[in-house]
This record gives sequence, structure tokens and C-alpha cells, in this order.
Amino acid sequence: MLKEVLAEMPWSADVALYDVLLEEAVQKARQLEESGQADVLVTGGANATVVEAQGLTLPVVRIKVTGFDLMQALWSAKRLNRPAVVMSYQQPVPQLEWFRDLFRVDVTQKVYRDVDDAQEQLYRLLQDGEPVIIGASLICELTERMGGKSIFIYSKSSVRMALETAVDLAVQRRAEIEKREKIEAMMRAVHDGIVYVDTDGTLREMNPAAEKLLGISVHDALGRPARELVPELQVEEVFERGEPLLNVVQKGKKGMLLVNRIPVIYQGKQIGAVATFQDADMIQQAEKAIRKRVHHKGLVAKATFEHIVGRSAALQKAIQKARHYAASDATVLIRGETGTGKELFAQSIHNASRRRQHPFVAVNCAALPESLLESELFGYEEGAFTGAKKGGKPGLFELAHRGTLFLDEVGEMSLRLQARLLRVLQEKEVMRIGSETIIPIDVRVVAATNRDLKVMVEEGTFRRDLYYRLNVLSLELPPLRQRLDDLPELLRHLLEKYGMAEEKRAEVLARFPALLSRYDWPGNVRELENVVERMTVLAEGGFSVDEMLQEIVRELLPDEPALDQPALAKEVESWERQRILQVLSEVDGNKTKAARRLGISRSTLWRKMRAYSLDMDG
Repeated sequence: MLKEVLAEMPWSADVALYDVLLEEAVQKARQLEESGQADVLVTGGANATVVEAQGLTLPVVRIKVTGFDLMQALWSAKRLNRPAVVMSYQQPVPQLEWFRDLFRVDVTQKVYRDVDDAQEQLYRLLQDGEPVIIGASLICELTERMGGKSIFIYSKSSVRMALETAVDLAVQRRAEIEKREKIEAMMRAVHDGIVYVDTDGTLREMNPAAEKLLGISVHDALGRPARELVPELQVEEVFERGEPLLNVVQKGKKGMLLVNRIPVIYQGKQIGAVATFQDADMIQQAEKAIRKRVHHKGLVAKATFEHIVGRSAALQKAIQKARHYAASDATVLIRGETGTGKELFAQSIHNASRRRQHPFVAVNCAALPESLLESELFGYEEGAFTGAKKGGKPGLFELAHRGTLFLDEVGEMSLRLQARLLRVLQEKEVMRIGSETIIPIDVRVVAATNRDLKVMVEEGTFRRDLYYRLNVLSLELPPLRQRLDDLPELLRHLLEKYGMAEEKRAEVLARFPALLSRYDWPGNVRELENVVERMTVLAEGGFSVDEMLQEIVRELLPDEPALDQPALAKEVESWERQRILQVLSEVDGNKTKAARRLGISRSTLWRKMRAYSLDMDG
């Protein structure tokens, strides 16, 4: 029956069949568990009872006798006009009495303890008459050997249900194993030491980096009290305070450690704590390496408002507001999606301000770990920590003295650093790490974020007082999808920047804006720049404009139907006509201004107006 059911199943699970009974079934189950050859075991009757009693880690799915199975078996027995006997392992079938009265069938019930007992009972039953024996595979097999008539108690639907349950369990188990293996791989890969301690203070998990940093073996550590094994981590403080303890320098057996201790909360209840820690010397070495890679873009702002490309009303409104802000020394908060040009506006504000002759210092708050960002912003004194630069190091606030400090992605800053930043903004003075000397500073701060800081304030991940301190002058930058009128000008600027050949550039400018205006540009101008750079590379490789257009459309607008040449030409003409009408309206019909804004000559504008039957005198 099992093979028939498997053939009917809609999936192709890898199922191995074993014809074993009782002790043999137990031995096979243990063997499959030890070898890892099975995800789940499916069995029934006596085998299910003895295998479940072994306490295996492998899940066991029992093929259950349903009321329908019993009813079907009794009905089959009644049709044979012979008395029936139901034999079960160790426990009687509870529903049998009810079904016997319902079907008025001559049926008795027998319970056996083991194979020998089953054989003895069957022998007596078959000697005394010709009953139909109802049972699982063992009983049916023994009955047939003795020349009796048997009915298999399980139906196809019961077997199918057990197999479906087993497949679901196997999929879940593999997913859990895969998830666990991924976590273990990450634990092995990270250089930070990681330990997990339960609420009893017992060390339950430890990664290889922790073994190395603490100088102990995971086999010796797990299951032992963390307080006596790794007192330098002081994990018990988390249980006492119920809140994270971050960036605490502790002396370990093999050197100084920078330790973070974080409570683990589940459904509002603290169930343990995680401690992560690093070698302080390694942090300083990493600081030196990161400094070489992180680009603070020097101390000079290169961009001005004239570098901002676009004439749309939304962009011009932002530029006008930014020019007005440049005359002030108040803090500016620039909000905008990724790729909208937040640093371009920050540099432009600086270069239009009275501070333009002084430093412009930029830092990306998301690019540096908390400890390194702190030393970068506020500086440190000689000997403040192992590996500190001789003579100390001035922070970015000091470097930006009398100039502008641009804090990009300020929403990624930790709450602890937010508190230090707030104090600097309020007091206009800074204290280096490891120093007791207060240094007065004169710095204008421009911050930027692509996150909703108001929401973060309500969620408790951004300080309310710092938000109000930063949001004195607010500047919202429009995403590209809200200023699609700027697409032709942006496209022309980027094509010139990347040096596309002039003949192909003209064809791209004539045909691409109509199609690109359909796309939402989630990556904004940065994404557009990537597209233009790719087109330039393709053009240099000999690709035609048609080929480039089809490739870009397939990527950006996968749901759009493919456009043939006539349809494409019609699309371009319709868009170009509307664009000319719009620009003429914006410049009150001045053909010279309209041609300049459209990036074409006056004669070309006249020719296009004639071709599109536009009012030449309007």
C-alpha cells in the first residue's frame, strides 16, 4: 500500500522503506539518527510505540488508526460473513465497542505484548475457527503465514496523511538546521568574541573568537558559571540593570577588551544575555586601516549651487531655500532619499556662506563603528587607549573650526554618541577622549538623513532633544520622480561627464527621456548616473542606441511591452511635443530661452515646432 500511496503523491520526496519489526525497528531508527540519513521517521502500530519510547532526537510520525479506518475494516469483515478479531499492541482500540454496536458485527478485541504473544494468540484463534484478523502489518503478516485471512487496518488516506505530515516536518527541520548552520557559520566567521549566558548565569554558547580572546576551550566552558569562568565580562551586571552596557573597557587575561553586554528579551521577559568583545589593540589597528579607506572628502567643499543640475519648480524651490539658509549659522537638517544630492547641497550651502574660506569636513556616520566614530568626531589624547597616536589626535569638530561639519546619515548614530553630539551643539565646546581639557569650537553643523527622524524619535531610537537641535533649518530634497522635467538636462550633463560620442549622445537625448520618465527612480540621480555610465560603456563597445534602449527598458521597465520602431518613434514624438509646449509656457513663449532650456539651437526648435504643428507666433 505504501508504494501505491507514494506513486500517487504530488511531490517526489526521498523515501526509504525498511521492513523491520520491534527491536529491529528500534535498531534501524538509532542507526538512521546516528548517520544523519533521515529527517523524520514514519511508522505505525507496535513499531511506533517502541520507537517513540526511545527518546530519539529524530521526529517520529505515527500512522494513526482513524475512525474511518476502523469502520472500513469492520465493514469489509462483515461482508465476509465471518467473525472478526482486532489485535492491537499493548492497548485496546477505544472506539471498537461503539462501532461493533453500530454495524452489528461479530468482533472481539485482543491485545498482545510481543511477537511471541501475538503468535500464540493467533494460533489459538485460528485453531478455534476461521475469524478475520484485523491489525497492522505485523499481525497481518503473521496471520497470512498461518493460512488465515487478514485485513490491514490502515487506509490509504491515513498513510497519505502521515506522509504529508512527515514531509512538512522534514522541510521545517531542514530549514531549522540550515538556519542553525548559518548562525554557527557567522559565529565562526566574526572576529568579535561572542558568549551567551542564561538567567542562571550559566555559559551556554561561545564562538571560536571568544575561545581565543579569553584563552579557554568551549568544551571546558559550556555549562559552567560565567561569573567564575569569565569574570572580566561581568555579564551579571546586565541582569541587575536590565539594560545594555556598551563599550566598556575591561582587563582580560590576555589584554584589554572592549565589551558590550546586551540583555536578550523574549515576550517582555529577560531570558539571557549576550556579551560581545574585541581586543582593544585590534580596534586601534582597524582604526588606522579604516582611516585610509574612509573618504572624508578632504577639508574643501568643491560644489556650489551652480553645480546642481535641474530647473524644475521643486528643485528650484529647494535651491532657493538652501541659498537663504547659507546666510545663517544655524544648524541645517537635510532630508532626502538616497541619491538626491544631500552632500551636494551641504557643500553648496558652505560655499555660499561666510564660512566658505574655512574647512568643510564631512563624515558618514554609518561608515564607522561607534567607537571609531567617537574618536573621529571628538579626537583623543595621547595614551587614551592602547595604540593611540603619539601626541593625540584632533577630532573632526576641531578640524572644522570656523567652518562646516557635514554629518551624513546622522540617523545611524548610536544613542550614546547622540548624547555627546547634543552636548557639543549646546555648549559649543568639545573634550577629547582621555582628556579633561575643554576646547571651545566655532562650527556650523549640517546634518543629513534618508530616514524619518520623527518616527525614530517616537520609537526611542533618536533623541528628541537632538532632533530639535538639528532641525532648526529644515531642507527637504525632492526625489527624481517628482522632478522628471529635469531628466533631459540631467541626462545631457551626465552624458557629457562620461564622454559619450556626440553623435550617439544626440540620439540618446532625443529618444531616452520619454521612456526614462516612466520609471520611478528609487535610487534617484545616483541611479540615473549608473545607467548613463553603463550606456557610455555599451556605446564604446559598438552597441547601437536601439540596443542600449531595449536593454535599459528591459531592466527598468520589465512590465512594459516591448516597443517596435514605429511605436517607439511615436512615443518619443508625443513626449517631445509635450515637453516643448511645457517649456514655451514656462518662458512665456520666448523661443531663445526655450531653446536654451531644451538644449537645442533656435533653428532646431523652429523646425520641431513646425513638424509638430505648434503655434509659431505664440
